[in-house]
Amino acid sequence: MPFFRIGDRLHYFAHVPKCAGSSVEAYLRARFGSLAFLDSSHFSRPARMRWSQTSPQHVAVEDLYRLIPPEWIASSFAVVRHPVSRLISAFRFQAEVEATVPETWSVNDFFDDWLNRSASEPFAYDNHLRPQSDLVPRDAVVFRLEDGLDAVVAHLDALAGNADGERHIPPENIRKSKMSSDSPRLRLRPETLARIGAFYSEDFRRFGYSLEEHPRWPRPAPGQSGFVARIARRLRMARS
Repeated sequence: MPFFRIGDRLHYFAHVPKCAGSSVEAYLRARFGSLAFLDSSHFSRPARMRWSQTSPQHVAVEDLYRLIPPEWIASSFAVVRHPVSRLISAFRFQAEVEATVPETWSVNDFFDDWLNRSASEPFAYDNHLRPQSDLVPRDAVVFRLEDGLDAVVAHLDALAGNADGERHIPPENIRKSKMSSDSPRLRLRPETLARIGAFYSEDFRRFGYSLEEHPRWPRPAPGQSGFVARIARRLRMARS
């Protein structure tokens, strides 16, 4: 949730976890200077010494507006991602970097566990699985990660009234995943896709995504084709 200044105006980048937020932050810092409300070492402190349950850059909008009057913010923008891609990225991060996920778990187990915990532990995993709609202000300019980040540069050019920065946003935090893209642990079950569609229904509706367009939409096993088709039809009707 970093703030950056252009002249005497305060602008807000709604950092949705697992949506190239670190790359955008590095670009903002290089172009506009220091960022506020960002703490990359938040979780290096003991839990009893942290002032909030999430790192400040991952704050939900309702919590942000308890601290910062919205009228202070001249503009806001965010980068979002297909909910399935974001979930898989979050699972890989927790399994391979944070080591919070048992080695026996698949992404299906991970998401089932989240559904069981989300009501009582909404800040678990530093908001990495929180619906994106919870993190992005209603009036924010929204960019989809799948479309690339060049449009973010053009947007910042318009805000700044110049084209002084680099023309591209280079990637940050690139790491080699231990799991191959065809790992059985990443194979989504149709029931999990249905739950993803339900839990992230506002993200699908608001940001223009669909389950059917995602390459991980599974080929139905024998006897499942009608089930998968019903899921897709039900989700389309819910968003219409």
